[in-house]
Amino acid sequence: MEPSPTSSPPPSLSRRRAKTKPALLQAGLKLLAERPVDSLSIDEIVEAANVAKGSFFYHFADKHSFAREIAAGVRVEVEATVSEINRGVTDPALRVARGMAQFVVFALNQPEKASLVLSADWRSIDPRHSLNAGLRADLELGVNSGRFDCRDIDAAMLNLIGAANVLIGRVLFDKPDSADARRLYVSVLAFAYRGLGLGLQEAEALLESVASQLIPD
Repeated sequence: MEPSPTSSPPPSLSRRRAKTKPALLQAGLKLLAERPVDSLSIDEIVEAANVAKGSFFYHFADKHSFAREIAAGVRVEVEATVSEINRGVTDPALRVARGMAQFVVFALNQPEKASLVLSADWRSIDPRHSLNAGLRADLELGVNSGRFDCRDIDAAMLNLIGAANVLIGRVLFDKPDSADARRLYVSVLAFAYRGLGLGLQEAEALLESVASQLIPD
């Protein structure tokens, strides 16, 4: 029997544990891209990871917490890319547009990982979830600077989070080429930008410019 997590395991055991969690997460990433978590057994997960079943329960309470951690890791990866492409960009409308475009690019280039975003824990759509802190900051900047006319930031966040999920879902389902993906991006987000107080022509011009830059052929 393994020592409890509160005890001090021998160095060799600590090294094994350090390797088992990445192996489990990598195996889970592949499995969850193909099947929903409820159709997976823990035996299948540990077999794919080539680790002992007890190792799974050392790191995770159950397969749902396991799936949530994998999905959160994918979101963190996307958010890091969004932060990088928005480095030095000060216009909140442009920042939001560029961030949303990255989800389209993500779905086009990494469909397996993108599918996990759609199956993530429902709590990640909470406007106050830590994964949505960047979007909230951009919307607050837009409201405080007068760039956005928005009375309810939580409602605006739900609108944009929903739009991001719709864009990912349509890209994964329709498998559009880049040109169709750009048109989808502009048409979906133009409505969201109207809700933020931008005129249709201004919103479409901004979104088309971003799409041409960030959703390449």
